[in-house]
Amino acid sequence: MTKHEMFERNQQLSTEFDLYLLDHPDIADQIPDGALVTFLPAYDKELARRNRALARKSRARGQSIVYVQVSRMAASRLQGLTLNVA
Repeated sequence: MTKHEMFERNQQLSTEFDLYLLDHPDIADQIPDGALVTFLPAYDKELARRNRALARKSRARGQSIVYVQVSRMAASRLQGLTLNVA
């Protein structure tokens, strides 16, 4: 996996996590201020391994790490999309 592929996969997870937090604000309350949020997707073992290693390496002294374990992700949350170009 290239750094670019890793970035893209994490960006998708981050976007979906932000949307999830909008629907589940109680989860956001559990994340300590200043925490390092790290995604561990069960369906992508290589990304999970690399994210875990990167979190340990990037963590500031005393900083909490929140591991977000994701069992699966749907292709898209969008349904019934229509575009009108004027």
